[in-house]
Formats: sequence, structure tokens, C-alpha cells
Amino acid sequence: MKRTIVNPWTWQEPLGFVHGNLVEQPQALLFLAGQTASDAEGHTLYPDDLASQIPVALENIETILHQSGMNFSHVVRLNVYVTDMSAMMESHDIMVAELHRRGCRHTGTLLGVVALASPGAMIEIEVTAAA
Repeated sequence: MKRTIVNPWTWQEPLGFVHGNLVEQPQALLFLAGQTASDAEGHTLYPDDLASQIPVALENIETILHQSGMNFSHVVRLNVYVTDMSAMMESHDIMVAELHRRGCRHTGTLLGVVALASPGAMIEIEVTAAA
């Protein structure tokens, strides 16, 4: 696979994303369902605590990536759904640091939503990865 990051601007750098990922000739594409901060039985951890839910949701994604022979450097798109945009902005540095530490250079969208399917979940993250 050949991957080219397309960034016509630089303002996004401190925010932790890129404007485009051009992926040519991928051998594998992985589409992950939205992941929340849940345990192995699907119970929400840290109900109503967005800052604590971020690392857990990312760990769940990392588990699926590893089982697929990938890691966060393969992520080309990461969409985030949150029930409290103010809490997300307060926790944004945590999210950026966690993704940077994992080598993630993603495109994506951050959306505020009224609710998520998992009770107590404040964040759900869906990912597309390519290798």
C-alpha cells in the first residue's frame, strides 16, 4: 500500500488530524464498528466521564486493529461521536496525545449527538484502516 498525506494547510496540526489520506493499492481494508469505553461483556466503563472513556475506547480499537494485523498507523479515517461537545473540548488534549502516541495520522469528523446506544457512554469512535 502507498499512503500519501494531503495537507494543503497546517492549522490542523495541533488538533491532531490530517485533511486527506490518499491510499493507493491497499492489500487490506478494515472497517471498524463504533467502539465505546466498554469491557469484554459490553458494559460501559466510567459512565458519564468522557476523559476516562477516551483511552478505553482507543484500547478497544487497538485490540481489533491488532487482531487484524494492523495498528493505529494504518488508520486513515477516525470519526468521533460525543454526547457532550464541551466535555470533548475539555478532553481534546487527552485524545490528541493518545492518538499521537499510537502513531495515528487520520482524517475524520467530530460530531455532537444527543445519545449513544450504550447507556453511560459519552464517546463512540469508528475507524477505517488500510494496509
